[in-house]
Amino acid sequence: MKKTVLLVTLILAIAFVGSAFASKNVLEFAGGSLGKVTFDGKAHGEKIKDCGKCHKGEGAFPMKKPGAEGAAKITAPHKAGEFCFKCHNGKESFAVEGNCAKCHKK
Repeated sequence: MKKTVLLVTLILAIAFVGSAFASKNVLEFAGGSLGKVTFDGKAHGEKIKDCGKCHKGEGAFPMKKPGAEGAAKITAPHKAGEFCFKCHNGKESFAVEGNCAKCHKK
């Protein structure tokens, strides 16, 4: 019995850790007339090095894929301090004003 409990616990732990790293993938958001927005989670993770900055507490994004219930719904006009624009404000990262093509691709 102890071996079974230990095995189940180990499997759950591996699945949990694996799911955390699986989220570092590429996501696509509909971007309207300017074109879709492709988000590279791995690239952001390598620069920020703290998943909790975006995904916990006052972070902008719950850990949900675009379109899933509870996922962030980014709309235009973009609002300062919301979603991507918490960091893409010209201080922590490039500002969105005048830089549409850095994220939106047709």
